[in-house]
Amino acid sequence: MTLIGERYQLGNSIGTGGMSNVYVATDILLGREVAVKMLKVDMARDENFRERFRREAQNSARLNHPNIVAVYDTGETDVDGVSVPYIIMERVKGRDLRAIVREDGPLSPEDAAELLLPVTYALQASHDAGIIHRDVKPANIMVTSTGEVKVMDFGIARALDDSTAAMTQTSAVIGTAQYLSPEQARGRNADGRSDVYALGCVMYEVVTGTPPFEGETPFAVAYQHVQEDPDPPSTRIPNLTETEAVNVDAVILTAMAKHPADRYQSATEMSEDLERLCRGAVTQAARNHVAHPQEEPEYEYEYEYEYVNDPAETTVVPPSRYQQHRNEQNGASRQGMKVLALLLAAIIALGGGAVAINKVRDAIGQSNSMVTVPSVVGKARADAVAELEDLDLQVTVNEAPHPDVPRGEVLSINPTEGSQLKRGANVTLTVSSGREITDVPDLTDLTPQEAAAELEKAGLKLNDDLQRDSSDTVEDGKIMSQNPAGGTQISKGSKISVTVSTGREKVKVPAMRGMNIAQVESTFESLGLKTTRVDVDSSRPEGEVLAIAGEGTEVARETTIELRVSNGQMIRLPDLSGQSRENAEATLGEMGWSGHLVTGDLLDTANPSQHGTIAGHRPGPNQEVRKDGDITVDLWRNPVVEGVQGLL
Repeated sequence: MTLIGERYQLGNSIGTGGMSNVYVATDILLGREVAVKMLKVDMARDENFRERFRREAQNSARLNHPNIVAVYDTGETDVDGVSVPYIIMERVKGRDLRAIVREDGPLSPEDAAELLLPVTYALQASHDAGIIHRDVKPANIMVTSTGEVKVMDFGIARALDDSTAAMTQTSAVIGTAQYLSPEQARGRNADGRSDVYALGCVMYEVVTGTPPFEGETPFAVAYQHVQEDPDPPSTRIPNLTETEAVNVDAVILTAMAKHPADRYQSATEMSEDLERLCRGAVTQAARNHVAHPQEEPEYEYEYEYEYVNDPAETTVVPPSRYQQHRNEQNGASRQGMKVLALLLAAIIALGGGAVAINKVRDAIGQSNSMVTVPSVVGKARADAVAELEDLDLQVTVNEAPHPDVPRGEVLSINPTEGSQLKRGANVTLTVSSGREITDVPDLTDLTPQEAAAELEKAGLKLNDDLQRDSSDTVEDGKIMSQNPAGGTQISKGSKISVTVSTGREKVKVPAMRGMNIAQVESTFESLGLKTTRVDVDSSRPEGEVLAIAGEGTEVARETTIELRVSNGQMIRLPDLSGQSRENAEATLGEMGWSGHLVTGDLLDTANPSQHGTIAGHRPGPNQEVRKDGDITVDLWRNPVVEGVQGLL
């Protein structure tokens, strides 16, 4: 395992982007799980990138807010000879807003406002600290398993922005195309209102399920941010009352105003309207539209685009000599804002009833010829686009995954078939991109049952053909490896194969009694078994193995086996009866005995020749005694011989 900063042990990759990779890691000093974001090696080769990355990481660490992912530490580590900067962040477990919308569908305007309120608090805290996010998007807004909202990646976009400027020698801006403010697209300075614009784009997607602008390329999307007005979000939300439609349109379109001066002037100002929207009150944005129903002023915009690295990221480079005025192509969009203002005025004045709306609609009239949206669901993308363009409709194509519908086949159209539209109006086709891609979860140390549940959450399946193998580190019944590995991206519905641990490898304890201890220990070591020696008194040769614990059974490798080994300190006594003490001591001495003969009982005998010889001994014949142990001997006594010896 890789250790960086002498305290962070890297684990699996949990995310990647155009500029950096993110890994789960363990802070071994504090024993907590963290996330590590590392600049990609090819970008870390540039000193400007590294320096600005460090500086902005330090700025981000200054932010202390419950709705901002905390930054704990920053540093650099060597990767293949390149000094790569990294940021240690709070590990947040949950789903990002992009996944929530994709998996659960769009939110109601009230629920969206409630969810995004903490985001405005986080942005205002950042702006107050002098830090502009510059890359607000659904993927950077996390909702934890406990319902907390966390905003990620503060300051990183600014570091990348500065470095790119140094690299391209122009005022380039990097951001995600769907949420890029017009001033960022034009290469102008971004401020807090740029984040407000991006949050307006995010809210648009949260309540409708699609971004406000879509196109075949990031260039086309960025162009629309500068030159086009979005369709009012209410046209993509079913079952809204007229009051609800006006309220949600006013909030989102105010946040997304082309000119920063026409937007909410702070995240706090936007939060106040989101609070009103949560409780169904008329928002300040709606009142302002009624009070000032004039057209948007025309602004000069400069634009030129180029792609950088990942197609998910767009660089928009403003040239010094290219200008374009907004022209009559935007007339229809401005007319839409006038209609919105009139509707607001009628609703507030007349109580929001259908009668008021109908009067307004009658007053506006229908000046353009109308066409009926045809049925194109199930058709090939090219055929559907051609059919719609033949009706003088503008077509935007959006791709969405589908487990069953082939790639390139139309899934839906918005507005739906049968709708009456003016010629030149925009329709959005959603085309199948095939099976949805998902991240493979890390299954190591889970049981197969737990793994199956985790895979189901990710739209994946567990291969029923479980492989099994031994492991010295993973306990029996837990998953030790998987294919594909955790963090890999594959199609939903795919099966994941796993290998389940059977615990440590089992070996049979060999039967080696009677062999020398050195040979036994060598054999056990080769089998991966450990041994412990216990010396016991025995008449067997010194070093001979007398007993082996668990002999013949199967045990795990690294198990410690007790070996009982002879110390050679015992001898088996011969029959010493009839011998003199001197002869007995000589006989025992030859056997290695070094103890003492202790006189026991004196037994009378009538045979003078037996006087003084051994009548018996304890321990007895064929019994064992330690080589240094004492032996008790009983002696024969003849009174006559004893008396004679006494006279002498």
